[in-house]
Amino acid sequence: MTESTSDSFAPRPTVGAIRWDAWSGGAVTQQVEQTLAPARYHARLPWFAEVLGDGRVRLDGGRQAIMDREIAYAADAGLDYWAFLLYPEHTDMSDALRKYRSSPIRRRINFCVILHNAFGVNDEQWPRERNRTVELLREPGYQTVCGGRPLVYAFAVRHHGAFPAARFTEFRQAAQAAGIEPYYIYMGWNPADDYAAMSPLGFDAVSHYACGSDDATYTALCQRVEAGFWQRAADSRVPYVPLVTTGWEKNPRKDHPVSWELDHDYHRQAVFPSIAEPVEIAAHLGNALTFVTNHTVLCPTNTIITYAWNEHDEGGWLCPTWTFDGTPNTERLDAVRALLGNTSDR
Repeated sequence: MTESTSDSFAPRPTVGAIRWDAWSGGAVTQQVEQTLAPARYHARLPWFAEVLGDGRVRLDGGRQAIMDREIAYAADAGLDYWAFLLYPEHTDMSDALRKYRSSPIRRRINFCVILHNAFGVNDEQWPRERNRTVELLREPGYQTVCGGRPLVYAFAVRHHGAFPAARFTEFRQAAQAAGIEPYYIYMGWNPADDYAAMSPLGFDAVSHYACGSDDATYTALCQRVEAGFWQRAADSRVPYVPLVTTGWEKNPRKDHPVSWELDHDYHRQAVFPSIAEPVEIAAHLGNALTFVTNHTVLCPTNTIITYAWNEHDEGGWLCPTWTFDGTPNTERLDAVRALLGNTSDR
């Protein structure tokens, strides 16, 4: 199905990338240092990693200089915004968002939030987290769509094991009281079913966070995403934001299980997709740009979400990676920049 195409002067779709920031210190960092410690995984370490030479790596990504450099990497490649998974404010997992907000060059790339663990705090903490999230939507550089509406994603939002409908309603009411009307996108698995279930709660559209796969190749994974996600959304005619995947190779977490995924099915999975080549990522992203351009009614936000900026041990990343000589490997971002165009003047 192809809808009316945007006119030739319409801006290209904006491109966002998910940030899962496990690299800034604390208990989660200690675990991902284990997942990526074996030498066979060193090529996928974040660029700032230190390989200690005795079967250990150090991931000290919590410095302001690192965030500033990543802003430059992302902006130079043409990315428009980062979507930060939202954790409680004072946890280690929120350190990268703090560093982004304090960066003197943050204006070079916008940001938005993915409602996540911050919605699962206890009743005493909840009002503070709710109000903090509303305030984030008012900040300069917050990504907007559809005539100025702040872009808000939601993924794996749970409180006492279920989607917190009451808290989501409270958050929506607090945003409205502040004069804000966000555009809410639910990240699920089946576009038609997700929209039917979540639009009555106030969600405007649906998308996805990632796509698990036992395909043998990255190309097959992309075909799964394009046929099983994008085309199903088109066939169902639900408001949609397409996911671009950069991979799903979870052997590091299978070899060294992390505490938050001990019971997940992938531990029994024998095959994962091959590591993506930069040219393959660019081709998949190019297909997504065409999809949005050709489905303007289906995709009113004119945006794409990418998994991911920095899911290094889960299998999807655009962030530069570590090399033996200390020069970050930017091949993936170079391929993206060749597609999107150099925006170093931002």
